[in-house]
Amino acid sequence: MNLIKWFFLAVVVFHSEISLAEISKPITHVVIVWLKEPGNEDNRAHYIEESKRLNDLPGIIARHTGVVAPSGRPIADDSFDVAVTVTLKDKQALDAYLAHPKHKQILHEKLQPLVKKVVTYDFITP
Repeated sequence: MNLIKWFFLAVVVFHSEISLAEISKPITHVVIVWLKEPGNEDNRAHYIEESKRLNDLPGIIARHTGVVAPSGRPIADDSFDVAVTVTLKDKQALDAYLAHPKHKQILHEKLQPLVKKVVTYDFITP
């Protein structure tokens, strides 16, 4: 095998090892929500209260839900209504959280009817 093929093989193997090691670290799931009725305080409060019913799901280290803080800073996006952060034990706990019947039920029956747009971010917490 020539040198270039060895180099690419080493990169793939090294990257895979990092990914496998990272998978066992805590992971934070961030959910940014824009409501169908932007700024509607009752809908914001309803979203937060229904979302809190997920606080007891397995694997959760910390879970926070709140409303947008108006900023005025050009770098800050304050166009959303509600945000949720959930830090979980590891990637497996995140997958279980997302697949949990209670999560699916509350999401589909209580939260999604209020929502226009959702963006999520997941990041490894060292």
